[in-house]
Amino acid sequence: MAEPNHILVVDDSPTQLRQMQLVLEKEGYSVRSAADGKEAMEQIAIDLPMLVITDLQMPEMNGLELVAAVKASTPSLPVILTTSQGSEDIAASALRDGASSYVPKRDMALTLPPVVKQVLSLYEATRFIREVSKFAVESSITLVIGNDEMLVPKVIERLERPMVELDLFDEGERLQIAMALDEALVNAIVHGNLEVSSELRQTEDGKPYTDLIEKRKTESPYKDRRVKVHLHASCQQVKFVICDEGNGFDTAALRDPTDPENLERAGGRGLLLINAFMDEVIHNDCGNEITMLKRKQVDGASD
Repeated sequence: MAEPNHILVVDDSPTQLRQMQLVLEKEGYSVRSAADGKEAMEQIAIDLPMLVITDLQMPEMNGLELVAAVKASTPSLPVILTTSQGSEDIAASALRDGASSYVPKRDMALTLPPVVKQVLSLYEATRFIREVSKFAVESSITLVIGNDEMLVPKVIERLERPMVELDLFDEGERLQIAMALDEALVNAIVHGNLEVSSELRQTEDGKPYTDLIEKRKTESPYKDRRVKVHLHASCQQVKFVICDEGNGFDTAALRDPTDPENLERAGGRGLLLINAFMDEVIHNDCGNEITMLKRKQVDGASD
């Protein structure tokens, strides 16, 4: 079977479909479209895409129903939601039910390409881990990395192995975990060790943000700081502890990631993804360490 080579965009608005198609084709992606979830599932059955991007509000089968249908039929197929202002609560629910990420429609041109790149790169980094060790019952690993964001997908790939060996989670769930890890690791590098504010991403197409990151990678004390990543996995759950060497932040002032007013602000998307995809998220008192716990769901059991 040929490898999937196109992105499927789903929206009942021809204008929105065309906008997404233009944005993605500009980045070199092959794009096909569907007007609702029902048509999307018909296309998926005929020719599997490498990624689905869907609106929430549609006739026939809406975005939430499409997420559920994709998870039931093809758990490994990533789905990105596009959200209108005011639909963030629904998006949070869809993330918990199987979606991989979301993009606010008002930031479509700026945000969609990097989110697509993020999801596809993490999917590629994890999809080749297939062999399961029948004798594994528990695993721990500790990594210490520098401030190079290009290392993050490889780090996540290494953290995936114990989960596969222990038969923890399906491919879709492991992709969600990879998304949460990506957000937490990049946060530890950029906002923790390098102390670069996410607010800078909102100015001049993010150039001051990227320029300051590169500058501080060569300056003391930032360049000498490291990120420590610890995983402990059993057959029932996995726990990640990610600690940077920055000055931390006031955890009492941490914005509620489920509050719609905060989701549109810089940094809000990452916090939402982490909290949606993990069962427990804990910050230490000084704000330079995050602990994330994900439990394996047993059929017929509830939390």
